[in-house]
Formats: sequence, structure tokens, C-alpha cells
Amino acid sequence: MNRHHKPLSALLALFSLQMESNPIITSIETDSRKVTSGSLFICVRGYTVDGHRYAREAEDKGAAAILAEEPLDGLTIPVILIEDTKTAAGKVADFFYDHPSQKMRVYGITGTNGKTTTTQLAYDLFRAAGRRTGMISTVGALIDGQRIETPNTTPEAVILHRLLYEMVDQGVTDCMLEVSSHALVEGRVEGVSFYAAAFTNLSHDHLDYHESMADYAEAKALLFQKVATDAGKGLVLNEEDPASHVMQRAGGDVPIVWYSTDITSKASIVIEWQEETVNVRIDGTTTEVPISLLGSFNAANLAAAIGLMKTGEVNMYQLIRHIPELRLPKGRLERIPFEGCEIYIDYAHTPDGLEKCLKALSVPGEPLYVVLSAAGERDRSKRSIMGRIASQYCEGIIVTVHDTRREEPQQIIKELIKEIPPRKIITCHETRKEALQIAAKIALAGKRVVIVGKGHERFERIGMEDVPFDETKILIEALKRLSGQESAM
Repeated sequence: MNRHHKPLSALLALFSLQMESNPIITSIETDSRKVTSGSLFICVRGYTVDGHRYAREAEDKGAAAILAEEPLDGLTIPVILIEDTKTAAGKVADFFYDHPSQKMRVYGITGTNGKTTTTQLAYDLFRAAGRRTGMISTVGALIDGQRIETPNTTPEAVILHRLLYEMVDQGVTDCMLEVSSHALVEGRVEGVSFYAAAFTNLSHDHLDYHESMADYAEAKALLFQKVATDAGKGLVLNEEDPASHVMQRAGGDVPIVWYSTDITSKASIVIEWQEETVNVRIDGTTTEVPISLLGSFNAANLAAAIGLMKTGEVNMYQLIRHIPELRLPKGRLERIPFEGCEIYIDYAHTPDGLEKCLKALSVPGEPLYVVLSAAGERDRSKRSIMGRIASQYCEGIIVTVHDTRREEPQQIIKELIKEIPPRKIITCHETRKEALQIAAKIALAGKRVVIVGKGHERFERIGMEDVPFDETKILIEALKRLSGQESAM
């Protein structure tokens, strides 16, 4: 029998359930559009969509059975009722794909800021050390260099286990997995066995989803609890962030690798930032190494990545020679390739992330301009704080929006400008594309500009739709058009 085919009875046995009908299940799906003949369709209640509404469509497309949380009338295929389909999806997918996370080392990376960069740096270092490595993060999935797009920071459980299976099938031994607090609470990593986990930091974000910062920290701590439950080998914790102790407590007796950017620290890994070089101290031995990363805050991200390598039993001193080769992920302090102007894009969408970004780009005597935005239907409490931070570091601010969803753009802008001095506001635009065109004009006039909020993303969430929106492409087109007009005058 094909290893991707399993009898329904084998899947139901996971929940001590039985059923007379026992069709062969050929795939597991939570998206009715992907259902084919023989699929098990799992009805999951998402942030905006309830899978139970698509059960009939799944049956019409050939689903062999349906897993649901409530009775579904009028269907002719087996409907299995279960209390929590989100959790069940991970357990079922893990079993269906033959427990892929147990056949390699999976490293989870969580925190408010720095997750994606730490994941990328660890991935690159593991590969440089000769390990066949996989990565699943906000910027997509990589299987030893081959890119696969993913829909979320952490894909939903069925897609995640499918990706892990593909990695095992291609000989991956070490996988870096970026894990959001949403993914932990919603069960997206259910069934994943974690070898180790790293924590970057905790700062203001997602308070529309979590009730408080304490609740947010406890959500992150679920990852470290999983490492302990899975008899994992290590926790990599930031000595400078108080929330690390919440993670330490959740991790029980799992060994800890502490890291820091404070040269006086006694942490196992210390990175001292010196702009063009870093001092890398591992277990008391210090080496100075050239570095091409922009932003002193990346010292902590690099330290966390090296901490993961330490848990993975890599030759630590061999990896040091690869540090100069490291690059930031797409959309992180990324300079737009256009001669004659200095313009950056960055994913910063939290107060802490914004401040680190602007601080990294601040140069005495060289004014900085920013395109500042916030997302619709998301944590409103951080908007005015981000406006205040932008006004501290920037000469001029172009205020706009991104991912408005169903919120009025004017409301988002109103909350963003609440603490910005009027003299700092260049313009406010409800349309992001117009704001980018203003930014291009300012950059061509010789000013330094950074655009925050979207980074690597290539679409905007407008209403209930994902609309294509390539920020880099829009900027380059605007720069070409504007520079052409100027030369023709």
C-alpha cells in the first residue's frame, strides 16, 4: 500500500474512535478547494473562515470522510465528530505522514521581533556546516536551497506536516521552524516533535489577540513546554529579556544555552557589535569576525542562531568563518537597488521593531524619512506608539496604511498620527501606492527613506481578498518614471 494511503480506521484509532465504513484516505485537507477523491476533509474554524461551511463542497469534490466539531446534515459520506478539529488536524497529519518531525531535528524559533532573521541565519549556518537543512518561516519554506511559498508565519498543521515529510524525503536532517504565538495557541504545530527552541524577545504586539503581555508570554512559552514534553535537547534564551524566565520555567529541566550582547555577561554565547565586525564569544573564547549585516540589533539574532547550532552539536569554531557570508532575509533592512538614491524596505510592524529599524538607519547629520503604516483590524493600541517613535527618529513622515481588511483607512491614519507633531507629517495617504510614489520622489531628491510594514510580502489584504502588491516593483517603477521625467526637463 502507498505510504500516503491509510485506512480511515487507522486515523480514527488516534482518538479511540471506530466506524463501520473504512474507506482508504489518500490525502488530508483543511482547504475544500484542494480536496480530491479519497481526501479526509477536516473542518477547522479559522480566524475569518469556518471550514464546516465547506463540507458539502468537499463531498462534491470526492472527499471520503469528514472530521467536524458539529453534526453536518445531508451528507452521504462518514462524518466523524470530534471536540477540537484544530488539534486533531496536527495529530492526524503527523500520523498520515509517518511522524516526519521525529526523523530529523526540528528547531523552533519564537519571539516578537527577530524570529525570521534568526531562522534565516540559523538555516544558513547549518547549511554552511554541511548539514542538509530545511526552513519554514514568514518568507517561505526552503528545502536545502529550493524555495516553497507558505501562507503564514507558521503554516496550518496539515501543510506543515506535509512540508516536513517532503524534507525528510529529500534527506533533510535539521529544520528551522519559525513559530508564532498564534500558531501555538491555534494548534498549528500540534504533532510536531521539537528538538530545541530559541526565544528572541517579547515586546508590544498582538494585543488584539492576546489579553495582556503576560498572556502573550504564556502563549510563547507553549513552545518551550513542547520541547520539554518531547524530551528535547536544548532551550536557547535571551539573557537580556525578562520574559526568558517564563520560557525557562515552561521548559522544565531541558538544558539552557543563554546568549547575550553584553560583553560583561557570563552567558555561553556573547556577540559584541562593532559595526563592520563582531566579537563572537563562545564558552569564553572570543574571535573577531567581519560582518555584512546592517543593524546592531542583529547581534542578538546572530547569537540566538549560534545557540541553536550549539544544541545541534555542530562544530562551533568551524562555523565562525562562515559569519561574514551571512545576509538578512528579504524585506529586512533591504536596500532597493536603484542608483543614485538610498531607499529601504523593512517588515517592522511593532513599536520595538520600528525603533530598532530606525535606529539602525539613523546617521548624524543625514535626515531620515519614513513611510509609516499600520494594519487594519489588528492591535490598535500600538498605532500611536509607533507614530511617536517615528517622530523621534525621522525628519519627515508619510503616513499611510497596509492590509486594511475591513477597517476604514482614515481611522487607522487618525490613530497613527495621534502623537506625531504636525510639522513632521509630510502627507497622509489612504492608498499605499500613492505613499510609495511620494517616497520615491523624496529619495530621488537625495533624502534617505525607509518604508516599513510590509517588507517581503507580495500582496495586500483588502476586505476579504488578497490583492497582489509588490512593493519593490512599485518603487522601482516609480523611481524609473520620476528620474526619466527629471532628465527630460
